[in-house]
Amino acid sequence: MEMVLDCGMWAGMKLYPETKCTPARAIDILETYVHERIWMNSACDWGVSDPLAVPKTALEMKRRGHLAAAIDKVIFRNPKNFLRQSSNFKLTK
Repeated sequence: MEMVLDCGMWAGMKLYPETKCTPARAIDILETYVHERIWMNSACDWGVSDPLAVPKTALEMKRRGHLAAAIDKVIFRNPKNFLRQSSNFKLTK
């Protein structure tokens, strides 16, 4: 994570409920690094996955005492800012 962020890149975390980057591990990482250029997504591919991992992570962040603005930044604003770099990305209401 540190190397990616130090290079000015975006860091994405794919959340899995049991392996790799669990929601708890993702929050541990967020608590180590600034919330800039970091976002999460839910894994829905091979193995055990949970399409609701991102909202569950947001709830766990709230439980751990993260402010609503920090949760909104990682869950919504950071992904929006990353994706809007593409002219093909359109945010709809």
